[in-house]
Amino acid sequence: MRNYYIKKLGFQELGSPKEDGSVSRGRYFLISKKSEDFFPPLSQTELNDTIILPIIPPNSTQKIYCSYVFHNNKYHGSLAKSPRNEYRLYLNSKIDRKRAYFKPDDIVVFTKIETEQNIAIYQMLLFREGETNYETLDNIVTESKLAGGHALIKDELSFIECSTLDIESLETIIPDEVKKDVQKKQDEISKGSAEDIEETKGANLFNSVSFRDFVLLGYHNKCAVTSEAIYYDKLINLEAAHIKPKSHSGSFLPCNGIAMSRDIHWAFDKGMFTINDDYRITVHKDIKNTILSKYDNQKINVPKEDFFKPEKNFLKYHKEKVFGLFKHSGVLRAPK
Repeated sequence: MRNYYIKKLGFQELGSPKEDGSVSRGRYFLISKKSEDFFPPLSQTELNDTIILPIIPPNSTQKIYCSYVFHNNKYHGSLAKSPRNEYRLYLNSKIDRKRAYFKPDDIVVFTKIETEQNIAIYQMLLFREGETNYETLDNIVTESKLAGGHALIKDELSFIECSTLDIESLETIIPDEVKKDVQKKQDEISKGSAEDIEETKGANLFNSVSFRDFVLLGYHNKCAVTSEAIYYDKLINLEAAHIKPKSHSGSFLPCNGIAMSRDIHWAFDKGMFTINDDYRITVHKDIKNTILSKYDNQKINVPKEDFFKPEKNFLKYHKEKVFGLFKHSGVLRAPK
């Protein structure tokens, strides 16, 4: 059975649009704090906790990532006259074309699609005044216990027609605004030590699906080592390899990921080769007469965009803590 989150859009949250269509500030959807578990939980203890959500816009075959933020400085000693305590789903240039796609009094309906990995993707439908079913949805919002233009429906709405989507075939889009939010976290890593960077850095922002989406997109769906990939229909033999392993509290941030084919990923996790801070491969001296040998001292294909480049703190960690283990990445001991 589907659940629906219904939102009637307000004037202020859409940037207080003027008669000429221009807006005076950023645009977002204000999300009810009583939306329960429809959207992922955000922490009150972490200042402005953020997660990156995949949204399928109306009538689209794209999966566009958006920033979902709990502005919570009320709980962090803010001296502001009106400290913040609100949830916002920020609109970006890819989902809100020319900052004018959504209008005040539009009603958006979100449905949650669970993937095979039990990770949610949110499909959005749009209804405007005068259109079929707008009045019905307006009445639902007006009578909702959530108030303020919000409603959460845990029942099938027969008049809502959600198109059947092939999730695997959706084009992944990462807007610049979202990259900026993620970059703030990645910048923290470059200032510290890989020993001190735990999975909490980016754990809230990302999950296994979004991590893979970002990393494979950054490497243009090709293995960083072999420059190749095997495709069949929707199948591809690429994976997002953690540089500092997840089992060592490695981060889910894109700078801790490299696109690798499955066999190359396996060898990297086992410590059969490592990648130096100049992005050149070093194959372990005990690994001989294998396919890896021809890649020794070869430079990997590094993303042109700095945002996706491997963080050198993580490369250093892999070289010192994983290289030469020849075991599961979860076994942490001094390398040979």
